Amino acid sequence: MKTLFFLATSLLLLPACQQKAKPVKERPVQIDTMQLIAPPAPLVKVASNEVYVVSRDSTTYIRFGGCYFSLDWIIPDQHRNDFELHPDTLYFHLAHLHTIEGQMLAVTTSQTEKIRVFQSYETSAIIEETPLLQWKHYRSIWEALIPEANNFFLCKKYTPAERTKFPTTSMQALQQHIKQRGSPTAYAHVATLDTFPVAISRYYIRLDNGDKKTTDKINKLLIIDVSFKG
Repeated sequence: MKTLFFLATSLLLLPACQQKAKPVKERPVQIDTMQLIAPPAPLVKVASNEVYVVSRDSTTYIRFGGCYFSLDWIIPDQHRNDFELHPDTLYFHLAHLHTIEGQMLAVTTSQTEKIRVFQSYETSAIIEETPLLQWKHYRSIWEALIPEANNFFLCKKYTPAERTKFPTTSMQALQQHIKQRGSPTAYAHVATLDTFPVAISRYYIRLDNGDKKTTDKINKLLIIDVSFKG
């Protein structure tokens, strides 16, 4: 009798043992577009007002509030940046022999479809691979960059004529300025020039999200100085 009971019990349990457990359905993975632009490593906090700057390889990433911005070959100017007192104006240097022209700016924000980006430039007289910062300059008008996609803007390229725009002056006026304020070596260099030495010395990029009257309004100015020597 015990044998029959054991066999009956075994037969009843056998289907249950052979039944396969239902596979656990995996949750879909959500890819945040911000992670595609922001660096994978944690950003270094440099101020209490949530302005962050970090560089990886050739790319520099900037975050202010909920907005990320990235651009290649720009180096933060540690001496001029003050993220505590002036968080809306950020200073950078371009790596030698590089430019922002033709670069793709990547911008990610909760208001991406409304973000606006503008570009401007400045020319200076260039003496011995150094811009004359305390003299005349030409500053171009702001021009809006047309987005290539929701998150990407192509930096404007400038023509040779645009690169040489400068306030009306003369070689004699430049030589006199260098003679009064420059070194004898610089004056000797200017005295041998046949053409006026002018070039783009600085780029400006402005980001804003229009007339939005909210606490997360974006209004940032990036000032990027050109490096004429390594």
